[in-house]
Amino acid sequence: MINGAEKEEYSQLLRYLEYPLHELPAGVLYDANGANEKKCAELMKDTYRLEELAAKMGSSISEFIATCRWHYERYPHYLGRHKHFGSYKNHMTKYNAPAKTKA
Repeated sequence: MINGAEKEEYSQLLRYLEYPLHELPAGVLYDANGANEKKCAELMKDTYRLEELAAKMGSSISEFIATCRWHYERYPHYLGRHKHFGSYKNHMTKYNAPAKTKA
């Protein structure tokens, strides 16, 4: 069973994790700037927590979680090779990235 504080945390994490993906395919955001490797690791940590809370609530957001994981895990790779790809959109196309989804 999930308590009120966990419900609030779930709602906050969901809104928080949707924001970095709203500019796709331009890139992954962190606040008003692009995410870096450290920020992507923080986003991944929050994604795992959201997944835990969703399971506790019986909420099915697996597609959203998968999209978060794909981008938050791979964006640092793109940043290290952005000249090779030219744009994050090209990177997404090459690796068959999931499109942004809402939970």
